[in-house]
Amino acid sequence: MATLLLSAAGAALGGSFGGSFIGLGTAALGKALGATVGSIIDQRLMGVGSEPVESGRVERFRVMGSSEGAAIPRVWGRVRLAGQIIWSSRFLEHVNSNEVGGKGGGGATVREYSYTVSLAIALCEGPVVRVGRIWADGQPLEQKGLNWRLHEGTEEQIPDPLIAAIEGAEEAPAYRGTAYIVFDNLDLTPFGNRIPQFNFEVFRRPDVQSKSVPAHPAESIRGVALVPGTGEYALATEPISFKRGKGSNTVVNVHNDQGVPDLVASLAQMKAELPAVTTASLVVTWFGDDMRAGKCTLRPKVEQSTEDGDKIAWRVSNLSRVTAERVSLLDGRPIFGGTPDDTTVVQAIRHMRNIGVEVMFYPFILMDILAGNGLADPWSDATSQPVIPWRGRITLDTAPGRAGSQDGTTAAESEIGLFVGSARPSDFAVEEGRVVYKGPAEWSYRRFILHYAHLCALAGGVKAFCIGSELRSLTQVRDGRTSYPFVRALCALAADVRAILGPDCKIGYAADWSEYFGHHPADGSNDVIFHLDPLWAHPDIDFVGIDNYMPLSDWRNGSSHADAHAESIFNLEYLRSNVAGGEGFDWFYSSDAAREAQSRTPIVDGGYGEHWVFRYKDIRSWWSQTHVNRVGGIRGDQATDWVPQSKPIWFTELGCPAVDKGTNQPNVFHDPKSSESFLPYFSNGGQDTFIQTRYLQATYAHWGDPLNNPVSTVYAAPMVDLASAYVWAWDTRPWPDFPARLETWVDGTNYALGHWLNGRTSLAPLAQVVAEISEQSDMSGIDVSGLHGQLTGYSLDAISSGRQAIQPLMVSYGFDGFSFDGNVVFRNRNGRAVRRIFGDGCVVTGNEAVVARSRSPWAELPSSVTFGYVDADRDYAASAVSAALPDFASSNSSQSSQPVVLSANEAQSIAERWLSESLAARDTVEFALPLSDIDVTAGDVITLAVNGSESPFRVDRVEEQGLRRISAVRVDAGVYGNPVPPSVVSSRRSITAVGATYAEFLDLPLLKGDEVPYAPHVAVSQKPWMGAVAIYSASEDHGYTLNTEVTKPAVVGDIMSGLVAGQAGLWLNASLRVKIASGTLQSRSELDVLNGANVAAIRAPGSSDWEIIQYRSAVLVSPLEYELSGILRGQAGTDSFASGPIAPGWDFVLLDQSVKQIELASAARDLERHYRYGPSRLPYNDPAFTHVAMAFEGVGLRPYAPVHLHAERNASGHVVLTWIRRSRIDGDSWQGTDIPLGEDRELYHVRILKGDTLVREESVSSPTLRYSQESWIADGSPQPLAFEVAQVSDRFGPGPYRRIVL
Repeated sequence: MATLLLSAAGAALGGSFGGSFIGLGTAALGKALGATVGSIIDQRLMGVGSEPVESGRVERFRVMGSSEGAAIPRVWGRVRLAGQIIWSSRFLEHVNSNEVGGKGGGGATVREYSYTVSLAIALCEGPVVRVGRIWADGQPLEQKGLNWRLHEGTEEQIPDPLIAAIEGAEEAPAYRGTAYIVFDNLDLTPFGNRIPQFNFEVFRRPDVQSKSVPAHPAESIRGVALVPGTGEYALATEPISFKRGKGSNTVVNVHNDQGVPDLVASLAQMKAELPAVTTASLVVTWFGDDMRAGKCTLRPKVEQSTEDGDKIAWRVSNLSRVTAERVSLLDGRPIFGGTPDDTTVVQAIRHMRNIGVEVMFYPFILMDILAGNGLADPWSDATSQPVIPWRGRITLDTAPGRAGSQDGTTAAESEIGLFVGSARPSDFAVEEGRVVYKGPAEWSYRRFILHYAHLCALAGGVKAFCIGSELRSLTQVRDGRTSYPFVRALCALAADVRAILGPDCKIGYAADWSEYFGHHPADGSNDVIFHLDPLWAHPDIDFVGIDNYMPLSDWRNGSSHADAHAESIFNLEYLRSNVAGGEGFDWFYSSDAAREAQSRTPIVDGGYGEHWVFRYKDIRSWWSQTHVNRVGGIRGDQATDWVPQSKPIWFTELGCPAVDKGTNQPNVFHDPKSSESFLPYFSNGGQDTFIQTRYLQATYAHWGDPLNNPVSTVYAAPMVDLASAYVWAWDTRPWPDFPARLETWVDGTNYALGHWLNGRTSLAPLAQVVAEISEQSDMSGIDVSGLHGQLTGYSLDAISSGRQAIQPLMVSYGFDGFSFDGNVVFRNRNGRAVRRIFGDGCVVTGNEAVVARSRSPWAELPSSVTFGYVDADRDYAASAVSAALPDFASSNSSQSSQPVVLSANEAQSIAERWLSESLAARDTVEFALPLSDIDVTAGDVITLAVNGSESPFRVDRVEEQGLRRISAVRVDAGVYGNPVPPSVVSSRRSITAVGATYAEFLDLPLLKGDEVPYAPHVAVSQKPWMGAVAIYSASEDHGYTLNTEVTKPAVVGDIMSGLVAGQAGLWLNASLRVKIASGTLQSRSELDVLNGANVAAIRAPGSSDWEIIQYRSAVLVSPLEYELSGILRGQAGTDSFASGPIAPGWDFVLLDQSVKQIELASAARDLERHYRYGPSRLPYNDPAFTHVAMAFEGVGLRPYAPVHLHAERNASGHVVLTWIRRSRIDGDSWQGTDIPLGEDRELYHVRILKGDTLVREESVSSPTLRYSQESWIADGSPQPLAFEVAQVSDRFGPGPYRRIVL
């Protein structure tokens, strides 16, 4: 007797969760997971036994520890981990001393202590792909400025150099097999001088050794298409900001936690997740405005016309931001990003080349056409053209095939000519590092393409250049029976591009998959024309580009459609067989009705037996055969210029949307804004990332097989160059910020169902996860070919058996495991019956019923399920969803949590599936079959037909005891395969990039008396304030040393209203409006002001002279704008600047404790020095630092101007001039007999003028001068006679002059 004896173990397994879930009551659940899973997992992994199995749970508190002996987590996909500290250096103390003090001395030294530490944190078993986001104390951490490195956890990794340097090379472990991260000299100041609680986003791909498990497509992809091709500064490799105030800058191309430009961050992610990538197409867009070629212009556009980048002012092909047109607006927002600035395109090409990624340049056309455009539709009688149509619909004024079309006439050539234009390569030049155009005033196709050819040459060249893509309706326009004017234009353009880019650049055209192989006009002519052959055969064309979106399936719901024999749309062999088979190869649909009915028409060439002529999928035959046109269906005598096998095939685009049944129609995309927005044929609209994975696996498996991809006898390389297959698409905006930041990128809502690879190449196919767990458990003979789907993330943080590891996946993703033919088979549940069993075919045993039915009472069924999971869209927070049966009498509730990363919609779908399965599984049956029915095995779904009724049941248990006793539970096929609504990643907390720090260097007079008189001050501002600002200085623009560090933001702003001239020492009965960048201003009493409160510096634009003012009252009149009154002008010896009015636009700096002096040697006065300032956490050569070169007089040494000048001519005709000196040092005291001199000696410089003309100069050592009658006559008896007096400093020279006219 042989019995599959694990129903008891299974029942224990079910009971370990409590209640009812996954659609089965406790006992039934135990049998399902026991008899269909436990029989294998127990026997192969655990041995015979029936102990309960405890699996992982959702970890609500991720706490970093340092516990010896703690289990190393195992992870798949992407998860959030805390890790364990495995090594740490000693804390290093840093002391920053500052001398502070008040007026008149009494200073003190203030010491600020900070600490740094180096540490290593173990993450999980390796190898991992990368570490993404980092959280510190629960908050996202900007990684820019952090010095950390990742050890991926390979078996070959060597010890970390820092650990080896500190501990010694012999004592430093390599931690092989463990992924860990090392922080080098981590500044603990932001964390309160303690090590924070770190969490890490870890990406890991399953490491499967078995060749029977399909490889992850990330291992095969060698080229990607970089989209979206729009965004004015999306391709910049340096941060670009819009200046919106002093210290208030909006960074337009940094939206990530790396703190680097988005392109740089995205490409770094790509290099990590797609290690085989060596090339990428760089998509750059101009915009078309009409579907009628003769009326369509192509031009670069901007998103807005008012703000420009601080480092790069937008320019493309002679246009500036002001002269360029704007893209259209929808709901007040641009529907597209603007055309990338030319300089940023050059930056992107050079950066890609520097990181080892070759560039295929891919000029792209987007149609900027909105609803109600009033443009005649060339394809219909509509009075407006469709919204945002495909570029492949650009055609004649009246499309071919419609009445009145000029197709086939010379007039068609004229319309095409207007679109193509007449720009020549010689019409372009490089001036000041930019490509400029000097040709005819046209926005034409030639200007578009030639502009970028010159730009690529300016960038140092590219691997390849496409002269166009998917202009299907243009290439099929004829000006004769077999003459195609746009194809001729492309040939001429290829020659021109060759002349610009040289012989090493590969040049091609990216034809649509429905375009590349020939033109078969639907006009009843039976013409078969290889219309692109003049282009493909042209000597300046190096490859045949195909944008390959050919269908790989014709799938429908249910089990009665024509392809149902494949059992699943995810059947890899089914999809692979359709790469060069199925629709477009073996058959086609003649109409929509035929598609609906699956009435397939074989593709047969009845006339000449060249079936491949009509098969767009038969690339091999097209490539390897001679091409002969057929006019009127008659095969000609002359072959085209195409030489068989002469040029490689490049898939210039290749991809599939992540939507249900995406392989039915991979070319469609979902964008509600566009008239071209569609779902694939028969799709339910649910998100399906696995179909995207399967499409790529099938495509690469087919073309990677040499039997399908022959080697050319002409150029000795494969027909399809998979190294030049560009998967659509990798976004230049890094994940998850795209698509999460919908406030920044309006197209983020399209991500869920789109072709994007970002955020998906990290997903782990279930088959690979289960296979790796099985391999780790030494279980051989695994069959996962029927296990479909992929997970976002899954982690196990405890030592567990293979059964414990797989179980959470089984209940979450709904698959079974069973033994078949000596293998362990894992297969998705689908509820579809594989066999029909009739009651009269069952074995009668004694007095037992032939088929024994039982039904659980309603009271035993759960009325609701609560499912805990890890939320993929909320920073991996522990979350829960509930599902309940409406109007259900039972109050039973079941709860379960699994350490699986899911979207909320996925989790909800799982909870609802569990309830639905529970409802169906209340019905069970038992019956017996003869031993001859050996093919019925555990896990099979059968249709049981008894007494005229049929129901599906899943075999739960099989006992062999002279016959085969079957226990089965009812299932409902409608429970499985329901659409999961798309979700958009949304991080709860993201990091906002902060622009460049604003710094104002001020050469100020002494204010308190304890300053270094020759050292300038600095005021820094940044909104929001991101921490200390470091100021480095050097005599040249290299060799910098730290000068000072500013820890507080200053209050800076602009004067918004004018103010009349004032006299020093008198309150002005007038007000002044100031708008500050951040901070506050406050009112103070008159006494406080006279004691030194509310001091500010102002100056006119472009001036180096600062006037010191004070104010009593500050009233907030609008956000950040104050009205100041009770003003004292010309304070601290700046009274000479108070004699003029104050105008709007003057600079304003509040002189409080945030304004700090920098170090400057006395000997460096008046010498230009270089300064770099920026965040202190970053090195001074970081792009976040600003460089300035400045010289300072040392205004603190400047003497005050004398006062009370008096000039009087005496009876002898002599002029006696007197004045009273002032002092810049301690001049406020009333205790002495006179104020201190303040200088090394008393010396004055007097200028004697005739009006404004200098006639004599004198130097005197006392505050008086006698200008004799004789001197006056000798000087020409000047009238009017004026005197100007300044006190002289030996170190500074003359101070301000005071003037008197006699």
